[in-house]
Amino acid sequence: MPRKPAQRPPVQERSRESFRRILDAAEGVLAKCGLEGAILARIAARARTSVANVYRRIRDKDALMAAMFQRNRKRSSAATAGQFNPEAVRPIGVVQFSRNVIEGMIRSYRSDAGLSRACVQYSEQHWETEFVRKTTASEAQSFETMVNTFMIWRDQIKHPDPKRAVRFGFVLLALVLRGLILFNRTRIFADVLPLDDDFLKEELPRMFLRYVGVELT
Repeated sequence: MPRKPAQRPPVQERSRESFRRILDAAEGVLAKCGLEGAILARIAARARTSVANVYRRIRDKDALMAAMFQRNRKRSSAATAGQFNPEAVRPIGVVQFSRNVIEGMIRSYRSDAGLSRACVQYSEQHWETEFVRKTTASEAQSFETMVNTFMIWRDQIKHPDPKRAVRFGFVLLALVLRGLILFNRTRIFADVLPLDDDFLKEELPRMFLRYVGVELT
């Protein structure tokens, strides 16, 4: 008897996989070519599909960025849940936890610099767009989760207002890393100080901990 053909995956599953490939390709194009260079033809070529197929799913750049922001929100929420679990991080102490978080920020900015830069630029140009505001609110929630995690070591933070100190410290860190890594401004200071990642991983935690009032032994 002839063998029964293998069951084909459901159309919905194939559709999801096709959309995932398109989004993967879009991330690659945004990272390499920037916001202005993220055109559907480049995305289609990278995804090895037709422009018509991309256009059926992503009608324009706003729809593309909406999909990118939604994807990043899901990734960020999943990462936050694991990274800032108080019971999991309590044993390592505030000094090592600070180093881990800051080193993670540096790795994240460095590995996704092109894509993150495109998202930052789009956000600045479309601040009132609903999906940008949703992403901003989600990031603020994740930020608050991080701040609250630091409060398990409140007694070691000697700043008069520990929560405000942690918030302001990380705002400064984010501004520094956005400028130096996302927008490649380390070269401006090349003749003054070699601001490579190893230097940042060593000095930024020290700066943050001293500001919030944690004693370094």
